[in-house]
Amino acid sequence: MPPKPTAKPLGNRTDRRADGSDYPLTGETLGLWRLVKGIGRGGMGEVYEAEYDYLHVLTLSYAADERPRLRRELHELSREEQARLASEMIGSPLPPDARFAVKVCSARAGTAGHRRFIQEAELAKRLGDHPYVVTVHAIHAGLDGSSTLPIDGGKHRDVPFMVMDLARREYDHNKLSIPQAVQVIRAIATALDHSHKHGVVHRDLKPENFLGSVDHPLLTDFGIAKEIDHTLGLTRTGQIIGTLDYMSPEQATDAKSVDLRSDIYSLGVVLYEFATGGQLPYVHLAEREACLAAIRSPSNSGKWPRDHAADFPRSLERIILKATAHRPEDRYQSMSELILDLDKFMRGEWISPFGRIRLRRYLLFLRERHPRVVYGIPVALGLVLAAWIAFNLPAWLDTKRREFDERLHRLQTTVEAIERRDPGQQQLPPEQRTSLARMQTELSSLASDRYRQHQQRLDELMSRLRRSRYLSVDLTSPRAAAHDQEQLRWAGRVGDSPDWTLSEQGLLILGNSVLTFEGYGQGLAYVYLSVLNADGLRLTITESSDQRHRTVLAVNGPESTLSLQQDEQPPQILWRGRSAQSRELAIGLEVSEQGIRAWLPQMHIPTRDPALRTGAPAQVVLNLPQGAVLRHLQIWPEGPE
Repeated sequence: MPPKPTAKPLGNRTDRRADGSDYPLTGETLGLWRLVKGIGRGGMGEVYEAEYDYLHVLTLSYAADERPRLRRELHELSREEQARLASEMIGSPLPPDARFAVKVCSARAGTAGHRRFIQEAELAKRLGDHPYVVTVHAIHAGLDGSSTLPIDGGKHRDVPFMVMDLARREYDHNKLSIPQAVQVIRAIATALDHSHKHGVVHRDLKPENFLGSVDHPLLTDFGIAKEIDHTLGLTRTGQIIGTLDYMSPEQATDAKSVDLRSDIYSLGVVLYEFATGGQLPYVHLAEREACLAAIRSPSNSGKWPRDHAADFPRSLERIILKATAHRPEDRYQSMSELILDLDKFMRGEWISPFGRIRLRRYLLFLRERHPRVVYGIPVALGLVLAAWIAFNLPAWLDTKRREFDERLHRLQTTVEAIERRDPGQQQLPPEQRTSLARMQTELSSLASDRYRQHQQRLDELMSRLRRSRYLSVDLTSPRAAAHDQEQLRWAGRVGDSPDWTLSEQGLLILGNSVLTFEGYGQGLAYVYLSVLNADGLRLTITESSDQRHRTVLAVNGPESTLSLQQDEQPPQILWRGRSAQSRELAIGLEVSEQGIRAWLPQMHIPTRDPALRTGAPAQVVLNLPQGAVLRHLQIWPEGPE
């Protein structure tokens, strides 16, 4: 393993003296390299700082008894001159100042440890073409393996080792600024993305395995890495390997079954540690099984970064929380997704919590930090719900209220159809008019406060009805006469057996008939009718609520009169003239607060005598004599231009 001078000691490492003198291979030569000093020790071997051994390279081709003399002669040369001669002999440059890290396997050949060491070396060499992965220059598998290195046939010929770039960590990961922490993690994430694309999961991400500088960090130690596509490997099913502080929940259950999302979790923990100045989301117990149980528990949400720093950037916190989600499917699904969010953060873009923090995790966070709020909110909501139910329960149990609601809904539907000028809906049907009258009576007799909203809604609908209600019937059309006769009967409040019949010319009146039409317009009404045999016809327009003011158009024999009567005063004759007996009589009459306008055969009569008060709906009464034929009748809430 490359040197880790600032790394925290691990449980499976022994203490070593600062001068490295307790490393047994110090001063020995392996292949081209002389081991200068020991710099690290791990579970599968020791790591030495090494340099080229030029004397060994230059004397290797000579007989053993000649080597000591040649070494003495070569020793007199400068190291630069030795390097030049060795480079010429090997055929490739061997610079004198080059330094390497040589990792020596401590396991015997053929054992699982030996095989894992060779696997690490091969994986690291395969991935070493990435700028953020430590480069492996050479691998020697030992006596049972193959090698192209010039290995001394002496006592170390069976020692497996690999040669890497010598890299040290040049920063203190506990003292990084947040931008520096993100920069390091982003670089390592690109290295891991490269690794994952080559089918390799690292499985042991931790600060000790991140070397180099802030500007150029390096990923190392693929000692327990796993190839994704290989179902057979060196890890047994159910085996737990890795470093507890950075281990994903699935790795704490079965290291063999992990995929690339486990590396995303571990890298998220390292980002947490770098960005919070050395803090970790979990405080693990000393006992290993208790630690593993805590990691596996979905209810153990750990501390959030803001628990260590109240002003911790929320966007970066959301990235960390998504990366370290308990369930793999809730994390980033690839390193490229994590890199994309890190780039957004570095550009100052907002990182949304939606899709990054699950509601359950947020509730656990609130429960641990604000239990009174978490438990108080449901109680408060329950009290509000109870109060709301208590307030509305009488209304729900009030059958009369539901009945009023249904009637008002039907009335609103009819009014809207009339406002749209729907030809099939000009008037309220008799049954709806009866229901409406009953409702008005009931509302006036019941408690006003209890049904105030219903009364207000009824008044509003009736006002809309008066503004928009109209009547337009054509009793000469064979196609529309039957329907229009029904509309006329409804509007004129005539029973089911009217004293008339349809004829080819129109509606033939069989006996003297009175049609009363109420509630048209607001301060203005216009009536148009055409009648055959109009002798005895009488058209009266008054206010619906006050019949003392009457505008009357009467036909008596050859003479027609238009009069206006106010209160109990004698009628005021506005016009008197002759009407043709044998022809159709077509007349129009408009009454309003502005005056009266009448359209009679071959004449137009305007007056300025007010006939209706402002806003007052009009009532129209039509007296039809026996033998008359009603052909057209229209009543509108506004007059012609």
